[in-house]
Amino acid sequence: MKQNTNVISFILAAAISLGLAASASAQSANVAVPTPSATGSTGGLLGSRYTEIAANYIDLTAGNPSVARGVRLDYNQPLQANFDLNLDYDWARANYAGMRLTQQDVGVGATAFTNLSWGRPFALAAVGWQWQKGGGVTDDSFTYKLGVGTEFQVAPTIVVTPFVNFVRATGFNESEADFGVKAAYRVNKDWSITARAQYDAVRHYKDAAEYSIGAAYHF
Repeated sequence: MKQNTNVISFILAAAISLGLAASASAQSANVAVPTPSATGSTGGLLGSRYTEIAANYIDLTAGNPSVARGVRLDYNQPLQANFDLNLDYDWARANYAGMRLTQQDVGVGATAFTNLSWGRPFALAAVGWQWQKGGGVTDDSFTYKLGVGTEFQVAPTIVVTPFVNFVRATGFNESEADFGVKAAYRVNKDWSITARAQYDAVRHYKDAAEYSIGAAYHF
């Protein structure tokens, strides 16, 4: 796996490139993908106010423990055109050798995106805190996340969003690169069904794969 500085440099470069593309497209794009808030019925999550709950299954790739399960809560609030506020909470638990190992994460961040004829590229940045507990030991750390991706409208009510994130817990000296895809199907004006799959390339530890399915309420 590459060193974290290389990963950070890659994501920062991608974020800068996205910003330049957004600036250029705002002046020259002739066709823009309509935002979810404008139509009320598209499958997109960007630019939409919603709360999402999802069940997570984490395959720890032959580690000990080998499996963790959990739940994730997300809240997304558009602050202005093409700029969203994100709040999230993640809880996961695994059992190993008679012990219950628990990890909790809370985060706050922002996502900037642009509407192009072929999709909605975006960049995000978030900070948060992580708590770990197990075997009578508890610990915690500051965390941050940088990411890029693109939301593609593949059908009137379906979006598919590939993404890559860099996540670091500074107090644990742990970092990972997450490569994944998320899909959302807009059932009606109020509800979407979501699904996500991602691969976590963890530095100095075993990699993991995550899968989730959830529901988002738009209001």
